[in-house]
Amino acid sequence: MKKTMVMGVVVLMGLMLAGAAYAMGPGMCKRTGATIASINIDSVKHFLKDTSAVRDELIIKRIELLKACRQTNVDYDRIATIKKAMIDLKTKVMDTAKKYGLDKDIECLMGMKRRAMMVHRGMEHGMMGPGRGN
Repeated sequence: MKKTMVMGVVVLMGLMLAGAAYAMGPGMCKRTGATIASINIDSVKHFLKDTSAVRDELIIKRIELLKACRQTNVDYDRIATIKKAMIDLKTKVMDTAKKYGLDKDIECLMGMKRRAMMVHRGMEHGMMGPGRGN
């Protein structure tokens, strides 16, 4: 009887922990609500304005990388060059984040943007985007 009760408690605790992990979802930032509330909105606005061109260029590089990877004759030197350029662009973004004191919050902020885009496109919680998964 005691063994059964202990096993029941262990299973219940496991379910509770699994539920909590599922509720957090993927890509949740590791910052607490208090720290997110203390982020300076003006710094974020200036950061986004200053890095707009670099972030746009980074998106173009991602598309170029996808195209380079999907070619029949893969040019590994071209892929390496694109990846190097992407690293340089990400470094510029991180340097700008440091300039505005957002270097510790940048991952969380960018995760929020990605999550908002996914919700907008109906892709949250494992849903596939429009036109996929019929």
